[in-house]
Amino acid sequence: MKHGDVLGVILAGGRSSRFGEDKAAAKLGDRRLIDHVAARAMPQVGQLALSGRDYGLNLPVIADTEQGQGPLGGVLSALAWAQKRGFAAVASFSCDAPFFPPDLVRGLSAAVRGAHRCSYASSRGIGHPVFGLWCISAATNLQSLFDGGVRSLKQAASLLDGMSVDFAQGHGPGDDMFFNINRPEDMLVARQWLAMRSGAVRPKDMESDLRKEGALCNPSRRPRLENARLRRFAGT
Repeated sequence: MKHGDVLGVILAGGRSSRFGEDKAAAKLGDRRLIDHVAARAMPQVGQLALSGRDYGLNLPVIADTEQGQGPLGGVLSALAWAQKRGFAAVASFSCDAPFFPPDLVRGLSAAVRGAHRCSYASSRGIGHPVFGLWCISAATNLQSLFDGGVRSLKQAASLLDGMSVDFAQGHGPGDDMFFNINRPEDMLVARQWLAMRSGAVRPKDMESDLRKEGALCNPSRRPRLENARLRRFAGT
């Protein structure tokens, strides 16, 4: 599949309830989270669009035809929009995971062939269907699944016999290219990782800041954050 055949869509219609504010507009370094995602996604697709909200990026905004139905509703709306404009597929990106691979769409496109009309990223044995490639030819079946009550991208990809594409470890907190920012403490980890890469923060200062903010004291978050710390942010 050629680069120009793919419409990219950043799924940014969520409520950010765990973050406490619109996380896509939150600052990560000197840019908003949505700016990081757009900059990484744009070179990978023929055209980039937003699903949900307008963030002043001068990109098309695709309104959800089914309001409040999660990322699957956003993918379906993007497929309908893309079909009218002659695209062969839609690549979906999460607005809260800015470290995804720069060759993501190329890898996903290579896996789409024959009966396999969608593919999605995986890493370390964990699937990330929000980072997926959805062929226009799958739109009718995907809509049928939606009408039948399916709302999970993971379930939809499975029922479409989607191909899982494994991506090796790379740059991101704890070597996780799909590190996503759901809570304020996740944003703290991401900010500290960027600062580490730039040399602005030393490892022991980073740990001190995390403890000061309570990120390492929250039992529900400790495994993930400890993993990032103990790896000493490999790749920096």
